[in-house]
Amino acid sequence: MKHNANTKFRKMKVLFISPTYFSKKSFIGGGERYAYDLAKAMSKKAEVLFLSFAEETSSYADGNLKIEYINKTCQIVPFSLKFLKFLYWSDVIHCFQAYNFVTDISVIFGKILKKKIFITDIGGGSKYSLSYHLPILRQSDGFFLISEYSRNLWKQSSVKLRPDNLNVIYGGVDTEKFSPDNSDRSETALFVGRLLPHKGIDYLIDAVTDSFSLDIVGNVYNERYFNLLKEKSRNKAIKFHTDTNDEKLVQKYRNSLVTVLPSVYKDCYGNYTNVPELFGLVVLESMACGTPAIVTDVGSLPEIVDDGVTGFIVPPNDPSAIHDRIEYLRANSDIAHTMGIQGRKRVMERFTWDVVANKCIEFYGQR
Repeated sequence: MKHNANTKFRKMKVLFISPTYFSKKSFIGGGERYAYDLAKAMSKKAEVLFLSFAEETSSYADGNLKIEYINKTCQIVPFSLKFLKFLYWSDVIHCFQAYNFVTDISVIFGKILKKKIFITDIGGGSKYSLSYHLPILRQSDGFFLISEYSRNLWKQSSVKLRPDNLNVIYGGVDTEKFSPDNSDRSETALFVGRLLPHKGIDYLIDAVTDSFSLDIVGNVYNERYFNLLKEKSRNKAIKFHTDTNDEKLVQKYRNSLVTVLPSVYKDCYGNYTNVPELFGLVVLESMACGTPAIVTDVGSLPEIVDDGVTGFIVPPNDPSAIHDRIEYLRANSDIAHTMGIQGRKRVMERFTWDVVANKCIEFYGQR
């Protein structure tokens, strides 16, 4: 029976639609990479087309995954009516990002065409979307969340607008690319992510003393904040890497003592967000490389890190707590090594893209 089920799913045509993955000028982060990586994993089990928008139309393949970028005719909202023809091709439509115009249109036309429709919320969205005011999302066959924290946020939203089925599928990491090796560990802490205020990087910089160094890897999206970080970094052993490719990133994970994700609800400018980390992909990448993680007690991060086993959980906005945990790992290399081993094990058991793809396929077949 298992063989027959797999054969059936390989023939299934799944259309992945990622509205915001359309340009290097976009805020390409973990959420956008999530859609692409899951599509690639799914392409091993079904016929998958990954659809998004760009400045120019193009088609190519990444292994089994077919990719289509459509010229966005609207500059404000990435959209083109050309994408509607791909809805006919599919058996299953899987959209990424709620409260988005492309997702709204996909659900409406998908229902007309009697397609199975699923939505994964990766954060973001706009109050100007149709589904922000109308119960469009409730028409989907399944609504996927990437953490329990995200599900709790949706439970607090309007009953009239939220979908009926709130299913947590989490996310994954490429465990072949992100893997440990025999590299020597340095006494350097590592941050990876977009350089934005809600990431709490300024608190991490405040935690740095003469006893260890810090590498900051990420793209600059806020010049004001970047200037603040550079000012705070003066006379400290801190390096910024704003153009690191995947190969160099993997090596930094392997060489670092610990990866720190110091995200905050309230940033240094007094701005508040309740969605600083819907899913900490960076933490999984670090753990997959055998490197322990220090994270703040924010969003989904406590769901990923097992405190005292695969890393540490500290309060947000607290440089001294971050400093103490880094110093502890620096002074106890054997414990840091064991945490790295346990982190890799946790990822392999719970957070691979194959695991997530299989969960999706299970839900695809239930409706």
